[in-house]
Amino acid sequence: MNWMIVYFTRTGNCERIARRLAETTGYPAVRMTDDVNWSGFLGFMKAGFYALTGKRTKITVEGKLEADHIVLITPIWAGSITPAAKSFLDHFDPSKVLLVTVSEVTKAQDLYRSLKKKYNLLGVHGFNRQVDEDQAIKELAEKLRRV
Repeated sequence: MNWMIVYFTRTGNCERIARRLAETTGYPAVRMTDDVNWSGFLGFMKAGFYALTGKRTKITVEGKLEADHIVLITPIWAGSITPAAKSFLDHFDPSKVLLVTVSEVTKAQDLYRSLKKKYNLLGVHGFNRQVDEDQAIKELAEKLRRV
């Protein structure tokens, strides 16, 4: 199965996880950006507002999407996936996407239940502070090999 990692990051946490997953699996990783400045306190507040209201952003993927399946790595903002991730799922078949969430408190499975109604995702995997990141990357790499 042909996989690719696409990630969106505001603070660098998702980029770190994407790069480490790419090193572990050998899958290419590309960054997704959008047309909004999320920096600073105002960016943080804007991020929460956009996430809560379901707004979308104009996205750019820095590379070609040449894969059958995507690992989409995104932070959780205000209990929801980022506007960029929503925009991505609007344009790429969600049934071929394994969503990887990075959050301080929101559990991936709780988010998956709400997203399942809207998107037919291949699956979901979560990272949070309570998770051993090295072990979680190994588990995710094994999960990808089994899919």
